[in-house]
Amino acid sequence: MKKIITLMMCLVSFAVGATEWTKGEIRRVDAENKKVTIKHEEIKNLDMAPMSMVFNVETTEVLKGVNPGDQVEFVAEQKGTKLFAKQFRKVQ
Repeated sequence: MKKIITLMMCLVSFAVGATEWTKGEIRRVDAENKKVTIKHEEIKNLDMAPMSMVFNVETTEVLKGVNPGDQVEFVAEQKGTKLFAKQFRKVQ
């Protein structure tokens, strides 16, 4: 029984820490207002259909090296009623 509980706790902690990457294209970068517009594929962890939309970013550092037209993968997160793009990595 202890082994089953331990295994279940490990699986839950792994799932909570998993990062969901979503593909998209940068449409607009507004560093002054800490926002970025992305045309994205389905965001599975937020149950969101593909669309273009504006995301907030916590710091302008996240936007360094990201330009309109870039193909990226990003991590989206919802905090209250706001959506945030947390990380970016360019894809070819």
